[in-house]
Amino acid sequence: MQHIVLSIITMGIVWYAWVNFKKLGRLKAADIDLTDEERQRQQMTYIMRIVACLLSLAILPFLFTVLTDL
Repeated sequence: MQHIVLSIITMGIVWYAWVNFKKLGRLKAADIDLTDEERQRQQMTYIMRIVACLLSLAILPFLFTVLTDL
């Protein structure tokens, strides 16, 4: 049962990272009216979300093990 819960949480995090990755790739074509500074700020927002997802994927097994072994 624990593995099923962990896999569902992992799939959600991977899906959220993938959505942000797609938005990052389409940013230049989708938002032509943005200035360079606004576009760079939007890119950094997407990148930080992706990095947060990757960090949470790295930490998730450890946290899940600690929380379930109490």
